[in-house]
Amino acid sequence: MINTILLYLISIIFATFICILITPNFISLMKQRGFVGKDMNKLHKPLVAELGGIPVFVSFVLSSFFCILFSLNIIDYSLFLLLILMMTIIFIIGILDDALGWKKGINQWQHFILPLLFSIPVIIYAISQNFNSIYIPFLGTLNVGYIYAIILVPIAITATTNAFNLLAGFNGMEAGMSIIIFITISIFALFKGNITLLLILGAWIGALIGIYKYNKYPAKIFLGDGVTLVSGVLIGMSAIVLKLEWLIAFIYILYIIEFIIKASHNFKPECFGVPQKDGTLAPKPTGGSLTHIVMKKGRFTEKQVVHIFYILQTIICGIALIFFFF
Repeated sequence: MINTILLYLISIIFATFICILITPNFISLMKQRGFVGKDMNKLHKPLVAELGGIPVFVSFVLSSFFCILFSLNIIDYSLFLLLILMMTIIFIIGILDDALGWKKGINQWQHFILPLLFSIPVIIYAISQNFNSIYIPFLGTLNVGYIYAIILVPIAITATTNAFNLLAGFNGMEAGMSIIIFITISIFALFKGNITLLLILGAWIGALIGIYKYNKYPAKIFLGDGVTLVSGVLIGMSAIVLKLEWLIAFIYILYIIEFIIKASHNFKPECFGVPQKDGTLAPKPTGGSLTHIVMKKGRFTEKQVVHIFYILQTIICGIALIFFFF
């Protein structure tokens, strides 16, 4: 286990270093090319570089393949390639959406249908691994046969991929929430003995730590779908690979709640607040997001709102770890 943990830490450190190294020049390039967006939670709406998913994914890929050199005899190559394939496909979808913008980018039904379509490799993997049962709390393990691979797998991939994109729009929120979630899932992977997934998680965490330096308040770069969609699909893949569907769904509860709230408002509301002169954010009267519910509880700055969500996610992950070990 010590060697495994060492490899995991190497994957984190290497990805973090690469991302911190390449991001400043990337920010300058994006500003020069006009890939900028308004920071909606600031009073004067400053322009911030976009397409932050590119340095994150480059750092992730370099770290993943670097760590393979030290783990040639202990990783599952089929699983490694499947994870890389799925994350790459979803990254391409996300980065195209970011680059084209909301007017020309991928619309809502395409966000739904594309992950559904590209979940086919995961369906094949689930069948090859004889995944045919699911644990449901208080009911026990239910054998559902091919329903697991053919129906539950594509639903899980589509849901997790898209839901992670719903709770976003605040400096540091997407990166910070992802880091907390994936560290928790890494503990699951470690004790489940899945070294391949653990190394992938480490590389993604490292890349997120690297970009967090530039994405935290006040953000110098936005992450966009190139990160949120990939984080979502990795969560879904982790749940399937580790056979911890209900536990990882529990970790994902804030995003599930956000999905329900957004669905009740026809997915029209944004998470953004209304910037005030004193630096705080007021909730929009129409509501439509967990962020608005939090903002109604007091006069919080953007940074404070984000930290509240970090605390909530940490508590949820802590409870999940208690369930896992006991």
